[in-house]
Amino acid sequence: MGINCISEKEMQLRDLHLNERRVMLTVIDLVMMLPCDNSSPSVLAGAHSRVTLLAVKTLKRPRSRDQRKVIARRLKKLERLQHPHVVRYMGNNLASGDDDITLVMEAWGVSLSSMVASKQMVGREHVFNMSVQMLGALASLHRAGIVHGDVKTANILYARGVYKLCDIDEGGTGTAFYMSARKARRYPQTSSEDCFSDTYALGLSVLEVYTGSQPFCELENQLVVFARVCAGDFPGTWSAAARKGYDHGCVSVVQAMLDSDILVSTTGYRATPTELLSGVMLLRELGQV
Repeated sequence: MGINCISEKEMQLRDLHLNERRVMLTVIDLVMMLPCDNSSPSVLAGAHSRVTLLAVKTLKRPRSRDQRKVIARRLKKLERLQHPHVVRYMGNNLASGDDDITLVMEAWGVSLSSMVASKQMVGREHVFNMSVQMLGALASLHRAGIVHGDVKTANILYARGVYKLCDIDEGGTGTAFYMSARKARRYPQTSSEDCFSDTYALGLSVLEVYTGSQPFCELENQLVVFARVCAGDFPGTWSAAARKGYDHGCVSVVQAMLDSDILVSTTGYRATPTELLSGVMLLRELGQV
C-alpha cells in the first residue's frame, strides 16, 4: 500500500502488513525512523513527505541489555547493506523503548513458496535466474559478515523477474525442512560457519523450484524431519532414483550448493557463493542450465 502526499499536519494512521501481522504507525513515526536523505527512496523531507510501499515486522524486545546490544549491531549491519537482490531494511524504533521492536523494510512481490505451491514457478527455466540472483545476494550478505540463517522459498520474494531475499534471521536456528545435517546436529547452537548452511538451504530451495515439491514433503511432522536431517538423510526429491529423471545441469547446480556445506565438514573445502555463481554461469555458457 502506498502513502502519498501526506503533510505533517495530516499525520493519518495507516496499516502496514507483513506475514499477516498488522502494525499501526503514524507517518511521523516513519519519518523519525527513516533517514530523510538522498539514499532513502522511501521518505522525502519537506512539507509533503511521501512514503512508498513498505513492509513492517515486529519482534519482542529482549529483556537482557546484552541481547539488545546484539540486535542493535545486527540491525545496523542490515541497514547499511544495499544489494539489488536483498530486501532493503529502512529503519527501526529500537531507541524508542517500546515493548515491541518494529522493523521497516522494502516490500517486494510475493513469496516463492506460494508461487511454487500454485505451480506458477516450477521447472528448469526458473533455476538459472533464481540461482544467479540468490547466490549474488548471499555473497553480499556473507561479505558483510551477515549469516541469513533461514534461507527457504518462503523467504525469497519475486516480482517482475527479480528475486529478493528477505526476513534475515541472523543468529536464528532455521527451518528443519531446509537444514543441513551439520547445522541440525548443533541445534540450537549457531556458528560462523552457518554461511555454508545458507548455501545448502538455497540448494534445497532451488530443488523445490525445479521439482515443485517442498523438501521432505513426504513427511508432515517437523520433529520427524529434524530426526531424518540429523541422521544425514536427504529429502525424497533428492534420492538417487528421483535424480535419474532430472536435467543434468539442474542436478549439478543443486549438488554444488549442497556440497558447499557437506564438504566443509568432510574435506575442509569451502565453496563460497561467489565461486558457485561462477560455476552456474559456466553451466549456462555450456547450455546445461
